[in-house]
Amino acid sequence: MAARLRPGRLRALNYAADIPALLPLLRDTFVRAREDPADAQTLRHLARAAAHAPQGPTTEAQARRGRVPFFGWVWEDAGRVVGLIALLGVSGRPPRYVFANIVVHPDYRGRGIGRALVRHALAYVRARRAEAWLEVEEDNLPARRLYRSLGFVDSDRRVDWRYSLAVRATRALAPEATVRPLQGRDAARVAAWLEAAYPRAYQWRWPPQPLARTMRPGWLGRWYRLWAGALGARLWMVEEGGQPVGVWAWWPEPGSVQRTLYLAASEMLSPAGIRAGLHAVAQVLRPVWMFDAATAEMADMPYHLYLNLPPERHAAALTQSGWQRVRVVWWMRFAGG
Repeated sequence: MAARLRPGRLRALNYAADIPALLPLLRDTFVRAREDPADAQTLRHLARAAAHAPQGPTTEAQARRGRVPFFGWVWEDAGRVVGLIALLGVSGRPPRYVFANIVVHPDYRGRGIGRALVRHALAYVRARRAEAWLEVEEDNLPARRLYRSLGFVDSDRRVDWRYSLAVRATRALAPEATVRPLQGRDAARVAAWLEAAYPRAYQWRWPPQPLARTMRPGWLGRWYRLWAGALGARLWMVEEGGQPVGVWAWWPEPGSVQRTLYLAASEMLSPAGIRAGLHAVAQVLRPVWMFDAATAEMADMPYHLYLNLPPERHAAALTQSGWQRVRVVWWMRFAGG
């Protein structure tokens, strides 16, 4: 019955023509639903990219060369685009594809369109002997049921955290713990902390991958960051009571619309250690913020920093330090079916 009710046809995404038409649907689905500034920034980025995107069907090669943010397929009914599945290709062994956006217009839901889009994308991925992954919010139960029915399994549960900081407020982050550069003797403890916060099996998600090399102390880490193009990386070790308790890291991420931080720390990390790390980060980013803040009003507008961690990692200390839990998500992997 669902197949008979499903109108329209599936075709390749034409980024230049389709994304402007899909922006209201994407805004209603993601930006207004979550009210996260990063989602609004992402939407503006997608709109700007459409103005310069090649005409015609969008290809994976165009996405990998950075000419468009993603490729994929849409569902069209009587000339109206009512559904989208967007794919991101991830280099490595094995090759992987992330299903980044899966959305269907509310008037067309329940008709099998989302299922048809996912199945088509899965056929594309399987033909390339690659892995398929997607991210779904924990409370989006209908979507999780759909993905499980198609062969996806829960793989990793994560929490997105956000810290909002006005330019003028950077001076208020007076360090309450010691912050020093990362050193070679920190290698063993940093490796253990990284495995707890960003398990090696999933480090392909965070560029440049793998984090175990990007955040490695000493000259080996510096050589890898040089090779990976992460020359702007900054890493800080936080000490409390003379003991190393955690590493903060930040580096520019081309194409990213948000400032993501990385935190690998022991369970001994306190709110004081978190604030000390934020103070170090703020001193690096503050010149960028002040350049953006051309007026006094803009200087009072918050900039948003983000962390992605397992649910149990430092939740109490982050909350006490002013971080806000944005959402809880599941990363799901296609396991067949």
